[in-house]
Formats: sequence, C-alpha cells, structure tokens
Amino acid sequence: MQSQNFDSKFASSEQVAAIFLLAFSMFMVGYTGTRVYLNQPSQVNTQAEFNVIPHQASLWSELKE
Repeated sequence: MQSQNFDSKFASSEQVAAIFLLAFSMFMVGYTGTRVYLNQPSQVNTQAEFNVIPHQASLWSELKE
C-alpha cells in the first residue's frame, strides 16, 4: 500500500514537471517569435526613405543662377 502511494506521488510530481516544461517551452517559442517579428523592418519605413522632400533652400537655388 505504501509503495503504491509513493508511486502515485512520484507520478504526479513528474506530471507537474512535464506541464511546467511544456508551458515554459511554449512561452519561449512565443516570446522568440514575437521578438523576431518586431525586429523585422516594416514596409512603411522602406517606402518613406524614397519619398525624401528636399530642403526649402534647394528649391530657391535655381533662381540664383
């Protein structure tokens, strides 16, 4: 009777450890995926680099010549 009780306590502690490891690994996968996604350059920034507005002084430089 005592060995069966010990085995069930040991099995439940293994289940708790397995659940903890599963939850921790799922957290790490989600966290890593989120960090990778947020570190990617966005499309808005790449388009903004090509739409450069010249300085106001450069617009008047043609009149000086």
